[in-house]
Amino acid sequence: MYEKIYGVVHVGKNLLIVGYNKKDKWSFRVVTQEGKIVKETTDFLTAESAEKEGYIWIEKNLSSI
Repeated sequence: MYEKIYGVVHVGKNLLIVGYNKKDKWSFRVVTQEGKIVKETTDFLTAESAEKEGYIWIEKNLSSI
């Protein structure tokens, strides 16, 4: 569960959610249009770096979806 939400952005048909909690630091989560969480990565030092990596992951893995 996030303590802070930096942003929720549509990337194609997917959602990129960037948030923060003390345990995991900044993280991103990718959710498909069906509501399935397909990727979650933690331990980024900044929200911007988590967001950037989320965009890169979506482009490499879900660009055709």
